[in-house]
Amino acid sequence: MRPNPTLFRDAFFNFMDIQILRHLSEQEVREMNFIIKSRARRYIGAAKEEWLFPEKHISKSQWNTYGNGYLLMPDPRDVHYTTQTIIGFEGGGSTGYDPYGRRPWQSDFGKEEGSVRREMETLQRFQGEFARLFGPFRRGRSYEFGRLSKERDDDSFHQYHLSLDKKKRG
Repeated sequence: MRPNPTLFRDAFFNFMDIQILRHLSEQEVREMNFIIKSRARRYIGAAKEEWLFPEKHISKSQWNTYGNGYLLMPDPRDVHYTTQTIIGFEGGGSTGYDPYGRRPWQSDFGKEEGSVRREMETLQRFQGEFARLFGPFRRGRSYEFGRLSKERDDDSFHQYHLSLDKKKRG
């Protein structure tokens, strides 16, 4: 069971939230290339022939261990958590959605406060964990307020993220 289990409905997201400029080690690039190659249906390509065979350098069976388990995760410090989306239309009308896709006229609209709070706390703990593991440099960046986010957190913001991790580990 999940809130608002509508099978088919419109979806939207903010393209500016897509993380770009990922920083990966050579081993992580090989792991990512192996995933891409194993999911390819017909053709693969590479600038150098040796890049066509990433399986020579990695374990093929444990995708969940790639990048120490973090390869396929976005940097949570650059994830923008919102609890409600409001859309305005050209003619002056508007509509809104809560985090579960419910509309304002639906009876349960905005009534998942406990779940939303837990999800936000989980995101913050994950942000702290990433700060501890990867330091102040972001592994992925997205746009915020029309500009690309910073590549490196300043010392006070990094300390804030580290404090979130300390709460998690008690």
